[in-house]
Amino acid sequence: MQKDVHFYLTYALARKARIRNNDALKIAWSDQYTDDLTISDLHGIQTQSAVLGNWLDKQIQRSVLVPFHFLPGDNSEQPWVVTPDNRKAHILFEKANASLDLFQLGIALHALQDTFSHQGFTGWDEKINACYPWYYIQSGLPDIGHAEMAALPDIASAVWTDPRNGELIFNADRVMDCAIRTFRMLAISNMVPVTYRAAEPGGKGIFDMPEQEQSTLKNIFQIENYDARKKALIDFSDDRVRYSKINKKFKVLFKRQFIAAASKHLAAAIELIKDLPSKNQN
Repeated sequence: MQKDVHFYLTYALARKARIRNNDALKIAWSDQYTDDLTISDLHGIQTQSAVLGNWLDKQIQRSVLVPFHFLPGDNSEQPWVVTPDNRKAHILFEKANASLDLFQLGIALHALQDTFSHQGFTGWDEKINACYPWYYIQSGLPDIGHAEMAALPDIASAVWTDPRNGELIFNADRVMDCAIRTFRMLAISNMVPVTYRAAEPGGKGIFDMPEQEQSTLKNIFQIENYDARKKALIDFSDDRVRYSKINKKFKVLFKRQFIAAASKHLAAAIELIKDLPSKNQN
């Protein structure tokens, strides 16, 4: 996913789930900042690598790509392959929710959202990610994640064909599924004020996105131009929030808290995948 989903959609859905404005901003910022912390500092934590060549580093694959962006799914035959809305992503969200850490919650949401766009790929350098196997040529890019497909799987409005199986993929459908799940997770989170959760019959709260808002989002995800799509999501949130402004402020105020939350997420993710078939670390 791109910033339009990780920040702008997440913020809008958090507000519509009745999460307080400042809390919603922290969740959405940490969700997007997971893609922006690309260089480790003295704390030794990074949550993304902006240099594709660095993806060949097994340590980057193990501690950055897999736990934050290519969380292994529920396919027993191919246990490292990402499957959408998978069990491990839910476990990480539940841990973050229990911690009451807004930054950890945002990071967990990032990993969950990426299971929709990164499905079918892994965070390791392996042939299953090769998108041109029958051409018997090298694309010049590593077989890591969706590197050979560039940004296509992450663009909300893109329509593309997966060369590995010939499947025609409409990203808008995947993003819509992602939005529905994101809203539901936020709506049941501990970040929703108790007064709102308790106001519903049985204290169950409002868990499902209203159909009218789903219809609005379906139309937004069809918008091909990124800036126009982002503007539509800003309008959907009923707020003039801008990531560039929030990021400049929050990096100063909350980077240490984000790094601490990322460390907890990493530890929890490593624990979840420790029993999967080992990958060559050499």
